[in-house]
Amino acid sequence: MNLSIAYNYFKRIYGEVTKLAQITGYNRFYHLLDYLSAFLIHGTHIRQYIIGDFWRLSNAERSRRVTFYRMIRLEKKYNDPNYIHLLDNKRDFNEFFKSCIGRGWLSVGDATFGEFCDFIKQYKTVIIKPLNGMKGKGVRKFVYDGGDDQALQPLYDDLHRDGELVEELIVQHPGMVFGNASVNTVRVMTFCTPDGKAHVMKAILRAGVGDTLVDNYAMGGLIYEVDVKTGVVVTYGKNQDGDLTLVHPGTDKVMLGYRLPHWEKVVALCERAAQMIPQVAFIGWDVAITQDDVQMIEGNNSSEYEFYEYLGSTGYYEKFMKLLKR
Repeated sequence: MNLSIAYNYFKRIYGEVTKLAQITGYNRFYHLLDYLSAFLIHGTHIRQYIIGDFWRLSNAERSRRVTFYRMIRLEKKYNDPNYIHLLDNKRDFNEFFKSCIGRGWLSVGDATFGEFCDFIKQYKTVIIKPLNGMKGKGVRKFVYDGGDDQALQPLYDDLHRDGELVEELIVQHPGMVFGNASVNTVRVMTFCTPDGKAHVMKAILRAGVGDTLVDNYAMGGLIYEVDVKTGVVVTYGKNQDGDLTLVHPGTDKVMLGYRLPHWEKVVALCERAAQMIPQVAFIGWDVAITQDDVQMIEGNNSSEYEFYEYLGSTGYYEKFMKLLKR
């Protein structure tokens, strides 16, 4: 890290702890020294220190938590890089996990123009996804208006050049509609121990807000913890800025206590998928819930340590270590 980057990073940290001190009443230098200690001992980012409430914790409690650098070390050790492409590359993912997908899809980079036209005419409304997109970036909807094939040529040329995917539009269960435009999914985090057994560690409902096409936390959505045994929402909603809300924005829905439909199917699907790829121990699965079933959207080889420790139940570093010692 060069001096300019280091200076700017320290300046940002100083600004963040100054704002925190104005809220807590503690001296800013107390928070600054406490954060630097948390960073050196536990690998904590400034975001986790503030929004993840790390500043409130004793050193013993901090030792139980997943932090950014602890998650990096775990994933480096237990997620085999030779298999990660099966999660990161959407074409490879859909092919490998085709028994879990449950919807039509087409890799336009591998398709002829005729095949593309047939797919669009069959499904009419499709979702377009970049091959290696992350956090919902680049995802968009296309609606076929019934024109002739030549009207589809420019779209085909663009998608074929970039190797993008088109997928059948998911029609979600009415109980998963929360006054927003996106399909709302559940992020289910699994840990596959060296004996090949998949453990569902934590589940997060991701609910979009407003007109965005994706439900991602990073794109303005809210997250809620879901009890892994019952499928019941057990926390308030939280946005990326750390704000908590009881009523979902733009609706009159109180999510706390709500039971998600088909929960047993969600858990079973994620356990089955995780055991298909035990070489990647830590995975975050995104699952959509339809009227009669559940569908796997994607798997993420980075499990989002924020989802583990920023909302609801905590102490997942300790939980991982206990499972590894069995």
